[in-house]
Amino acid sequence: MTRREVREQLFILLFQKEFYGGEPFEEQREIYFLTQELEEKDRTYISEKLDKIVEKQAEIDSMISEHSIGWKIDRIGKEELAILRLAVYEAVFDDNIPVGVAVNEAVELGKKYGEEGGAAFINGILGNIVNE
Repeated sequence: MTRREVREQLFILLFQKEFYGGEPFEEQREIYFLTQELEEKDRTYISEKLDKIVEKQAEIDSMISEHSIGWKIDRIGKEELAILRLAVYEAVFDDNIPVGVAVNEAVELGKKYGEEGGAAFINGILGNIVNE
């Protein structure tokens, strides 16, 4: 599985977590993995990275809130929020991912899954965060 494919899987899981908020996330994750044909190593990698993102979610959300001037986090679209959480984690906390790659990949996910103008919104917030 390529890094882009892994990133897309992570985005989908983060989106599901946000969308189904009240349901236990472990159950959501297991159901998702049952529907995907993933090699065990890819599933393990995705699960471990997902756990790291969720562990840092409060800190990541704080950064997003601080840099999304005029937007409260609960007003950000669920797609864009999931993409931002993934990208902030990669740009700030994952030393294996260059910042530019994290931002570019987030913008591409925004073009594919976000609302109209979502990619520019994502790029703007990430630019504020990484340029700090």
